[in-house]
Amino acid sequence: MSDVRMRGFEKKTDLESALETLRSCVRPLGEESVPLEEALGRTLARDVVSDVDVPAFDKSAVDGYAVRAAETFGATPTDPASLRLVGEALPGSSEGLEVGPGEAVRIMTGGVFPEGADAVLMVEHASEEDGRVLAHAPVVPGRNVARAGEDIRRGETVLRRGRALRPQDIGVLASIRMVEIPVSRRPVVGILSTGSELVEPRSPDAGVRGRVVNSCRHVLEGMVTQTGGAPRWLGALPDDRDTLRAALQGFEGDVLLTTGATSAGKEDYLPGLLAEVGELLVHGVNMRPGSPTGFGRIGRALVVLLPGNPVAALVGFDVFVRPALQLQLGEREGRRNPRVRGRLRRKIASALNRTDFVRVRLVEDGEVDLLRVGGSGVLTSVTGADGFIIVPRDDEGLEAGTEVEVFLY
Repeated sequence: MSDVRMRGFEKKTDLESALETLRSCVRPLGEESVPLEEALGRTLARDVVSDVDVPAFDKSAVDGYAVRAAETFGATPTDPASLRLVGEALPGSSEGLEVGPGEAVRIMTGGVFPEGADAVLMVEHASEEDGRVLAHAPVVPGRNVARAGEDIRRGETVLRRGRALRPQDIGVLASIRMVEIPVSRRPVVGILSTGSELVEPRSPDAGVRGRVVNSCRHVLEGMVTQTGGAPRWLGALPDDRDTLRAALQGFEGDVLLTTGATSAGKEDYLPGLLAEVGELLVHGVNMRPGSPTGFGRIGRALVVLLPGNPVAALVGFDVFVRPALQLQLGEREGRRNPRVRGRLRRKIASALNRTDFVRVRLVEDGEVDLLRVGGSGVLTSVTGADGFIIVPRDDEGLEAGTEVEVFLY
């Protein structure tokens, strides 16, 4: 058994110190260009400055009539203003039209606004009769006109570097005619499970006594994808030193996630192997669940050793892997869990110098209740939870009635 592994695990690192170490060894990846249609969810690598005005021209915001507003003043249903209809402006037509004194142009939403006009009289307030437009209500100058650059002006910064692109952002990029988008390179994340007992759900051995379905793999693949990384399944390996050493040494990618074999048992080889073939920076963190978590480097790749229990692995991912991927993506503040506040229904017991992540559900009257299902191997304790709360290392627990912040899943 490796002395390096045992020393690191016996003397656990405070969570804050571990995160500081993590941040110090993670750097943003380079950028690449992707088509607009593939940019959803990607992270902008540079500020986006518009080269065009949006709209590109003055246009009507409604269906109606382009008029000189002053010529409608005083108009009523019983005493309408009468204007001569001189043309029609349809969306998509670039034909130049002009409104002179006593004239009006029929115009549809999106139609090019004619010269000489200064407002659009809504169709609901007008009628046509013998080639004339009857205005049944006045309209003020500028009403119902979308001016060029009203939404976006040329030279304006519309989206900032480090933003994870949402559907509405894609619409903005399309509106300024950007078809190739500069985004951060997606981290390639290898996922490697350890344990001679592990099988896949489709395996004929999935129901055999002593075998365990590898749910961790599927949880982590989803979380990597959700965070913006590109997961690569590397397989489940037996608890064999030489096999695991070869897997570590042969890894090619940005981040390697392992599950299992990271505690201090007889076959927990990974911390010692990482120290031998690379650099073990942290092993053992004062947190629950997930205290056997560790991380280090092999060359330029970050290696995160996650526990084999699904809930502990999930917490380890949220605490260490997600922020590491966000740093690699160059996200300014990172995508964090949405949060709500509530009052504890029951007391939470904890221990000094340990940070606890407690699964909870939201109940009536703004109360927060602990899940009755415990254990870091009980995955349904996460699916049944609305989120988690953090008990700081300086507290021995939280009393019932304490106002807490819930990090939603």
